[in-house]
Amino acid sequence: MKKLILGIRLSWSTKNKMNFFFFLTLFVSLNIFAQDILAIDYFKDLTERYGISPLSQQSFCYQTENRIVGYRQDQLQRIASLSKIFTTYLASENLDLRRQFRTKFYLTNSTLHIIGGEDPYFEEEKLLLLFKALNERGYHHFEKVTFSSGFHFYDLALGRYLQITPSHTKERLRFYLDKKNRSFVKKQWSKIRVFAQEEGIKLSDESPALTAGSVSLSNILPKDQVSEVFTHDSRQLHLLIKSMNVQSKNYVSENIFSMASRSKSLKVLLDEQGISSETYSIQNGSGLPMIKSGSRVDNLSSCETILKVIDLLDKSIKKHDLNLSDILAINGGVDLGSFRDRFKEFPETFQSVLAKTGTLKNASSLAGFMLTREQVPFAILNHTTSTEAARHFQDHFVSKLFDVLGPMGPLIYNKISIFPWDDTAFLIPEN
Repeated sequence: MKKLILGIRLSWSTKNKMNFFFFLTLFVSLNIFAQDILAIDYFKDLTERYGISPLSQQSFCYQTENRIVGYRQDQLQRIASLSKIFTTYLASENLDLRRQFRTKFYLTNSTLHIIGGEDPYFEEEKLLLLFKALNERGYHHFEKVTFSSGFHFYDLALGRYLQITPSHTKERLRFYLDKKNRSFVKKQWSKIRVFAQEEGIKLSDESPALTAGSVSLSNILPKDQVSEVFTHDSRQLHLLIKSMNVQSKNYVSENIFSMASRSKSLKVLLDEQGISSETYSIQNGSGLPMIKSGSRVDNLSSCETILKVIDLLDKSIKKHDLNLSDILAINGGVDLGSFRDRFKEFPETFQSVLAKTGTLKNASSLAGFMLTREQVPFAILNHTTSTEAARHFQDHFVSKLFDVLGPMGPLIYNKISIFPWDDTAFLIPEN
């Protein structure tokens, strides 16, 4: 009889436990469902408040607890400079992110020959630093300046995709080396000095001055006897990528995309990860629109595919002993660039958003990671000409997601300089 009663009690105890876990699971599921609905409601309400329309052309998504929450997350959208996240992943998989790029300079009394090492970030800052270093060694004029096809220099802002060729490099070098453009060089140096100072580097007040009689492409060393040879090593590639993402450097991203695509294309990489090419269309590494057969073509992606690439990037950079803050901008005003003034009205997000922005005339986007109770990948894709309103909307909406997902303390972040030079000797004599 006692055994029977014990068995009945045990049976009831087990049943009660099962009921308890059933209702607990149901409660948790309903709570998660309520969170998801709340996030979507916030998205719809705020798009209306900020005048971002039509709603059918807006999307967002985030991933938490192995599920994706979003609105129209499968819809292809213009992603603008979020393309640089794809470029960064491609570089992380195919290149050594600790790599440096060496440029060599062969000098005679009257000539300068530059052998480029495919440094992806040799824009106006480094060109004028080169001029300054040559001035300090007594060089102010060359009869002839030549450069190899591996020297990539370009300084003009690009409104749409342009494949930069040695002819473009020649044209811009000639412009900087023309004495008629001395006032332009002075203005550029003033801007560079401000940039450098914000990154903790003090440059001389006196602007450099270097002129040349002619500029041309040549992959052959000069026949004249070389008197001096100098080298310049770039910063490590991951630092150049950080600068690319923070400043949204289009030419740098195109150089890196081209270099990283040689061993394995982006499509092959994403195919290997099970990401269908129907969910994205990446034409270039910067996100600038292209003109093909007279029609505009943009980089496109679904919100969900961006999340997958962000997650892949997070895993990939760990192979280089790097963190997300080593390659992406963090909010809070520490990093310069387009992200610097974001989220100022929402202090609860301080240094808790690692992201890349994207802006075109008719598109505004934001994607990266929210540091909530967990590290949450997210993306917001707005198709609108009201890009300023879209940026305010995105900041407000992300702050609401922190309410939904729960806050976490700010990231302890030691600022990484995005200036393309580290304040060491710019030119090193070759032994």
